[in-house]
Amino acid sequence: MSGKKMPVTLRLSDTEQEAIRQKAIEINRLLVKQGRQPVRDSELAHKILELSVACVALTPEGEIVIER
Repeated sequence: MSGKKMPVTLRLSDTEQEAIRQKAIEINRLLVKQGRQPVRDSELAHKILELSVACVALTPEGEIVIER
């Protein structure tokens, strides 16, 4: 790419926000059971991006997928 930075903000749809919120609730329940600090929704979203960006690929049909 041209070395330009991406915008600082990322707009999420209501459905995407709710999915992250629900996943954060699930993860935070487990963290609390382990005696650990819960994570904020935004922290979870950042971690998801950090871990998944390297796994994004394009199929021969032009579909964007996440590979393991």
